[in-house]
Amino acid sequence: MITKNKDRISIPTTFIIFGATGDLTRRKLAGSLLNLYCKGLMPDNFQVMAVSRRDYTDQQFRDFIYENSLKDLEYKFSKNDISDFLTKITYIKGYFSEESTYEKIKKHLSSNAGGLNICDNKLYYLAVPPKYYLDIFKNLSKSGLTLSCSPESGWTRVLVEKPFGRDIGTAIKLDRMLGKLFREEQIFRIDHYLAKDTIQNILFFRFSNIIFDPVWNNNYIEKIEIKLLEDLDIGTRGSFYENIGALRDVGQNHMLQMLALIAMENPKSLSAEKIREERTKVLRSLVVIDGPRDIAKMVTRGQYKGYREHKDVDRNS
Repeated sequence: MITKNKDRISIPTTFIIFGATGDLTRRKLAGSLLNLYCKGLMPDNFQVMAVSRRDYTDQQFRDFIYENSLKDLEYKFSKNDISDFLTKITYIKGYFSEESTYEKIKKHLSSNAGGLNICDNKLYYLAVPPKYYLDIFKNLSKSGLTLSCSPESGWTRVLVEKPFGRDIGTAIKLDRMLGKLFREEQIFRIDHYLAKDTIQNILFFRFSNIIFDPVWNNNYIEKIEIKLLEDLDIGTRGSFYENIGALRDVGQNHMLQMLALIAMENPKSLSAEKIREERTKVLRSLVVIDGPRDIAKMVTRGQYKGYREHKDVDRNS
């Protein structure tokens, strides 16, 4: 049963997901959107526009999402609620580098049949590897999709997932491109790991506890070890891992963010700005591993047995 929520947003909203058939959408986004819908936290009028390269109809994509994402949530949500949610999803086949894809999106947003036919909020969610970001940014801008349909109502936002770029050079290039196309308040750089309850509880455990806060320093703590242990393999993400690897996927984001939360000084207030300032101080204080000699001494790389058997993985990887 859908919960009635008095605080739900009244302005119609469209979620446009690039990479809708990928791992992130299947494992995280679809279930999260369903959860918000069933809790009554979605706008009265909303739609999810799924964009990917596979040759699906609307119904074929809904079946795909149900089988790969939502079927396992029937213990939590009713079949009727899941079915109602799936009707909110439409599918657009297209390549991120082709202008025709963005014309399809634009046409769908403005059409009486597919769109909401009203000035709505638009959230572009980039659930794709970083190599596609530049094409998507450029084409969103060129097609006019970065603009709000009205100066009085209807916001437009873009949400980019980690990893943001392949290295510091590409990250700076992408960030500059984002800055040209969107205002800072429109940009959301997301590390979904920070939303986990355990991660958020680190702050409260440290700074709301008079027992631990006074002794949380180098006089009493000899070292910090962060271990990210997985019980799942890469699944269908062979191509992604061949280009990105585990260090870019979870090291420079998930693990460094955990380190920052553990090592940061007391922010004095739990506002986003103060927490960000203290986390940044930790990251700036880290010693950079620089050069082949340091890397060979301080880094061990490897693959689990069976990694090379996955689809799209080079047998000589």
